[in-house]
Parts: sequence; structure tokens; C-alpha cells
Amino acid sequence: MRKDYKYLIFDADHTLIDFDAGVERAFHKALAAIGRDEPAVLRTCVDFDNGNWDRIGLSDVHSPEVQARFHELYRAHVRAIFEHAGAVHGFLSQARQTEETFNREFCAPAHFIEGARETVEKLSKKYRICVATNGLTDMQYGRLEPFAPYLYRVFVSEEMNAIKPSGEYFDYLLKALGAKAQECLMIGDSLSSDMAGANAAGMDRVWFNRSRSALPRGVSVTAEIHKIAELLPLLEG
Repeated sequence: MRKDYKYLIFDADHTLIDFDAGVERAFHKALAAIGRDEPAVLRTCVDFDNGNWDRIGLSDVHSPEVQARFHELYRAHVRAIFEHAGAVHGFLSQARQTEETFNREFCAPAHFIEGARETVEKLSKKYRICVATNGLTDMQYGRLEPFAPYLYRVFVSEEMNAIKPSGEYFDYLLKALGAKAQECLMIGDSLSSDMAGANAAGMDRVWFNRSRSALPRGVSVTAEIHKIAELLPLLEG
């Protein structure tokens, strides 16, 4: 693997920060604010969250409609969680309050993926570290705050009006950096978003495969790691 990259571009959720832990924390805070932090209510929120994300197409990042409406759909999805839970558990009149509390709490500094902060700190001494993430601007910047001292640039899809893996997203990123694709290495967990987008843009790419899943046929990555700290020997040789 080459060692002469100038930019290391990390995905955020499930790569540097623990999305699931952040969601759980925000659910607890939102429900506690109305005195309903109960296992049954939490389970209703989590189950609806998981199912509705796929139902409204947010997982299909290659869909032209989702690419055009991702952030609108994202906000509507969060609102729908609490409207559904409120209807089921009798706090529909407080659904908007729980939504607002959830959004505020989800902006708090995130839990780290094991080894992520230490790895980024070490790599920042040699490379320009960037983050490329799909999400809402205030949420992503707030959650990434502990990494801020080590980051050269952060690219949040809502600010760019484009999402990974679209060509528009990666074109914007390269132009903003004034970089060539071959100077960049993308690191992320998502084959459909991170790896597909970087591949189409001509970037090398490292798949962060924590679950040790089999690489699907026809999908190409430059390298594969199972822990984020494995980037260090990979890049140092």
C-alpha cells in the first residue's frame, strides 16, 4: 500500500464515533425529560427507528430521490419516531418536546470507536486528517468535537447539499481541498457509501470491517482492517 497520501479522509459514524451509543444516550435523555424513560418506551423508539429508516429509503444512498431529499427525510424520520412512540404510549402532546431534546442531546460529543481518537492523533502528525460524513450539520460538528484538534477539514453533507456516494459530494471535497484523488485515502465502514463513492472518484480506500463480513463479489477495496488502530502499521509499513 502506498505511503505518500496527503489526506486521510475518515467517515464519522461507525468509523470514528459510535452512532448506536449516541442514539441510545439521546433517547434516554429525551424520554427522561418527560418522565418516560422506561424500557418499553425505549424499545418502541428503537424498533421504529430501525424499521422506518429502511422504510422511507434512507439506507438507499444510491437512490436519486434519497440523494436529493436526504436531509429533509432525516429530520422527518426523527420527528416520526417520537410521534409514533407518543401515540403508542400516551404522550403524543409531548412528542415535539422529546424530538427537540433528542436533537439537542445528539449534538453532544460522541462516544468513540475503540482506538479512534488515539489513531487519529498519531496520524495527524503526518497527514491532513479530514472527515466526510452524511448527516445534519449541527449534529455532526457537535459529535466530532473531541476530534477537532486533529482535523484539517470536515465535510458534512447538509452543508454541501450532496451526500456520499454521489459524484457531486466527492467533487466538492476534492475541489475544496485542492487535491488530486490519488493524494487521498478514504477510510470507512460502508461499502455502498464510503467505498463506492471513493472508488468512483478514483481514491484508494480502506474498508473498516469490524464485523469481519465477507467482501461481496465485484466490490473492490485497497485494503481492509478490523480495528481502526490497524491503520497505523498499514500506513507505516
